[in-house]
This record gives sequence, structure tokens and C-alpha cells, in this order.
Amino acid sequence: MKKIILLVLCLLILTSLSGLNKQQQVLQEAVQKYEENQFEAALEMFLQLETQGIINAELFYNIGNCYYRINNLGKAILYYKKSLKVDADFTAARQNLQLALTQTKDKQELEEEGFLKSLWEKILSSLSLNILAILALVFLAAIIFIINLIILRFQKREKTLPVFFVIILVFLLLLSLMFSYIKWQRYTDESQAVLLTESAIGYSGPGPDFTRVFTIHEGMIFQIEQQQEEWSLIKLENGLGGWIRNNGFQKILLAK
Repeated sequence: MKKIILLVLCLLILTSLSGLNKQQQVLQEAVQKYEENQFEAALEMFLQLETQGIINAELFYNIGNCYYRINNLGKAILYYKKSLKVDADFTAARQNLQLALTQTKDKQELEEEGFLKSLWEKILSSLSLNILAILALVFLAAIIFIINLIILRFQKREKTLPVFFVIILVFLLLLSLMFSYIKWQRYTDESQAVLLTESAIGYSGPGPDFTRVFTIHEGMIFQIEQQQEEWSLIKLENGLGGWIRNNGFQKILLAK
């Protein structure tokens, strides 16, 4: 039985390593195609990696660059936003997004980050959900271990030091859970979207029979407030709201 388990584990490891090697090969080929100005071929390879469920800031950044090079401004902005959703401190993606926004018909600007917000984003970006999950498990295991130690070894001894360690570990556990929750909320947030069609008309209600409120163009970033069948109530950066059709935009999601 042990031999069978070991064999299965070995097969799983080999399969995983083989998959990683194949992904790395595709990535290298895609980068080479991009450097050779074969942007559509590079884009196809990068998108192939995305369909495999890879969530990576640099991958989304590269996809955005490919779309920018083939003059698909809406998709370029979408993927730069995806990249920043994974790593809000990714300077190259932020700079390219700013450049792309200057070329849209509608005036858009990125929010300037202060020192504290920038520091917060650096800390948050450096901790992946996997790392946070491991840290939470380590802190929890340490808490259980010290509590058991207190019960078994410190019944008639001074408990100040071990209790102090438990309090510190509980604080760290709560902190890791808080970071995990914030990261998870960002990853699963579906409220922001980018217009991909040439233009869209915003109405005061969910239908063309209502009053026209605004017209927006490709690359416009907005918040989705409400969805109703074929229509969505959106809010623009300037605070203006209106209903547009669902078929003209794409939500900034990290997984399809």
C-alpha cells in the first residue's frame, strides 16, 4: 500500500513539473515572438497561458502590451487593470495604463498614490493568498501547541510568558486572516469593468426609450452598480450614472 501511495505521489510530482516546464516553454516562445514584433502570435500564446488558470501580474501586463501593439486599446486597458489588480504596486503596468488612458476619447486619469497607500500596496502585493494561508496555519498550529503546553506543563508554574506568546500569535493569526480577506475581496471583485466597443450610450433607465444621459467610448473604466437582464447601471469617475447594454463591456476579473 505504501509503495502505491509513493508511486502516485511521484507521478503527481512528475506531471506537475512537466506542466510547469511546458508553461515556461510557451512563455519563452511568446516573449520571443513579441520581441520579433509578431504581436498577434505572442498574444495567442499569452492567452493560452491565461486559459490554464494562471493568475500573474506580468502575464496580464504582457497581454496588455500585445493588445496595445495591435491597437486594441480597450483590451489593453482591461489587462493593465487586471495586472494591477494582482499587484497594485506594479510600476510598469501603471505607467502603461496611464499612457493608454491618454489615448482614449474620454478623459481619464489614474488616482495618485500617497506614501502610506503606496506602502500598504507594497505589503499587500508581497503576500500571496497561498503564503497567507500557510502563515495562518502555522500560527494556528503554534497557538494549539502552546495551549497544550500550558495545560500539560504549566499547571503549577508561572504562565505569563506562554500566555503572552499565545496573545501575540492570536494577533498574527487575525492579521493574516484580515490580509487574506482583503486579497480575496480584490480577487473576486466584479464591480469594475472596461468598455470594449467603440462607444456606448448611457440612458436614465434600462432601455433606449429612456433619456440619453451620456456617451462613453472604448477604454472607459467604470463601476457597475446594478445589473438587470440586458442592461447595467454604471457609475463613471465623474459621478455620472446611467444604464448601458451588457454586451459592450468586460468585467475586470482575474479568472474566466
